[in-house]
Amino acid sequence: MGRIIRSGERVALSHYYLEPAQWSGMLTASGATLPLISCWADDARAYVLLLEGDCPLLASTGVEDRRYLAPSSRFAGAEWGERVSYDLWGVEAMDARGNGAPALDEGGWTSTWPLSSRPGPAAGGLRPLAGHHLLRPEQTGLSGPLEFSFEVLKGKIRDVEVCAGAAHRGLVARLVGKTPEEAMPLVSRVTAGGFVAHPLAFARAVAQARGLAPGPGIRDVWMILLEIERISIHLFDMARTARGVDAELLATHCDHAREAISRACSEQGVSRRLMDMVACDGFREGLEIVPLAQAVHAVMQPRLVVLEELHRVFAARLNGFAVLDVRLAERFAVGGVTGRASGRSMDMRRREAGMRLEALRATGSSRGDARAREGLRLAEIRDSLALMERILGSIGLEDDEPAPDRTEEGIGVAEGARGDVWYWVRLKDGRIESLHVRDPGASLLPVLGAMLRGYAVDRVPAALGSIGLSPAGIAL
Repeated sequence: MGRIIRSGERVALSHYYLEPAQWSGMLTASGATLPLISCWADDARAYVLLLEGDCPLLASTGVEDRRYLAPSSRFAGAEWGERVSYDLWGVEAMDARGNGAPALDEGGWTSTWPLSSRPGPAAGGLRPLAGHHLLRPEQTGLSGPLEFSFEVLKGKIRDVEVCAGAAHRGLVARLVGKTPEEAMPLVSRVTAGGFVAHPLAFARAVAQARGLAPGPGIRDVWMILLEIERISIHLFDMARTARGVDAELLATHCDHAREAISRACSEQGVSRRLMDMVACDGFREGLEIVPLAQAVHAVMQPRLVVLEELHRVFAARLNGFAVLDVRLAERFAVGGVTGRASGRSMDMRRREAGMRLEALRATGSSRGDARAREGLRLAEIRDSLALMERILGSIGLEDDEPAPDRTEEGIGVAEGARGDVWYWVRLKDGRIESLHVRDPGASLLPVLGAMLRGYAVDRVPAALGSIGLSPAGIAL
């Protein structure tokens, strides 16, 4: 598959344009299927972003008469991107899997295919959700407007449909036409689960498009900010999971630890959740990373022992709950803690230049249940503290990372607390001509049915909390 893609016309560092016959050949190639990170399309082209080893590989092909051969004919996880692209652009994936139901357009938009050069009239009338049991946004336990519809048999979930229309904010449309610097404040607010991860992935994509390589000092500051965010989000997800199984004491200790980190940030003169710390060419002016890292380390390190002991007390309540099979984790490229706890050992931090790999030691059960996920979150918090220590001991250490050629197009990734965040950016005359965002939450949508099957509907909020699903980054 990789060989077929690289037989196409090279457009950018990792991007190849394929003629229709090459695109078809990629989708029918013998041998292993490369993991799909994301799929999307616009008026002109359809794209698939794949992972070859730990390196991105982007393939695109032309859209003719609003149609293209569906990547979901080979990549099951591409269906969501195909549906989103049809709702926004009106381009149809031929031979697609699934029922082709709208992903975002519930019938209430003022026009059909709003991003297309030829938008259609509004469909009119809200579409009813399929299924007989609904879980409204306020009932999911999530901090965002996702709605779930369930097919239930004898009181147990048999099938799940996710409705993300209310979560769609038109963010990508608002970013196109802006300079990267103008876009950064919006990117920094995509989701509270990625105030660092999203702008960092965006900044890396922009740097690649401009033919720049951030220096080791910038790189190390970015790494520390990302680890502080990782600790904070892990604590949030642990607290939410604990409350789902009535482990209120553990949840309270997680809340207190997270608040202590927020206070440490505030006392160092930065945002409690590290908003607006990452810039396209570095980080916020005046940020003193060494005292910030030391303060966070000082408040978190002594709390770990208590959290680990409380986890051991309550862990049995999470046994066998909301299991993700490793085959599904691999097939749909589920990342972050949810993927690693199921045996998919992918951590994009390991490919970063200057990473202190000796600090990334976290391993755990690969049973794929809530207990495995919580244990791994604790282990990764310990690793994050160790990584910060290593970076502070050699901050700004030089390396031989060369700057890429300037192609006005770039791909950036950041391993956020909930998984790998990807940005693809194409610039023209210094402004964003095209953009795609892949939040790790999107990879969870195809596996939710398998994880929730057999449970009562009232158990869904606890399961969603355990896997760290965040609606904000799914429907951009």
